[in-house]
Amino acid sequence: MLLFLAASVSLIHGGVTYEVRIDRHAEHPLQVWRGEHKLAEALLKRFHPWSLQIADVDGDGVDEIAVGVTKPTPNLPFPHRTLFIIRFDGTKIWRKWAGSTMGRPLLEYCFGPKTHEQPQILFTLEKQLDGQVALAANRWSGFGFQKFGSQRSWAHASGLHCVGNSLIVTVNHRNVAVSWKSLQ
Repeated sequence: MLLFLAASVSLIHGGVTYEVRIDRHAEHPLQVWRGEHKLAEALLKRFHPWSLQIADVDGDGVDEIAVGVTKPTPNLPFPHRTLFIIRFDGTKIWRKWAGSTMGRPLLEYCFGPKTHEQPQILFTLEKQLDGQVALAANRWSGFGFQKFGSQRSWAHASGLHCVGNSLIVTVNHRNVAVSWKSLQ
């Protein structure tokens, strides 16, 4: 099982810095804190959050909370990995998008670097029908994410991380750097 990319991340909203946390033991594991005060909480413990990142998915200059969860959905009634995009307005949390799937079974994700007034690109590792693992680029489409550009695939891959302008993927027990621009 993938460990959290971060169990706690900073979120800046309206010039104020908040701490977004995942507490696996809490009834509502996604929490937003300011100092010692919990301001908001969301998600259900049974969603088993496995990853937490901050990204501006739609390019509006306001960061969203991206949470990887494992849960059944109406289209796939068995537990599987998916992604929720969540907004925080300084007082409350609400779901911007609760993906049922990324089109193929999601293994891991990370967001590319921020660029001025551009949505951050979502990079995903997904299981293909032939069993290979694909590295794909996705853009926010207004209601969910849409794949674009080319993709890379390997028989086995894991450990997706965005570092600068590169994506680091573990292929056959070795880290491989892929320029994120090569997928566009």
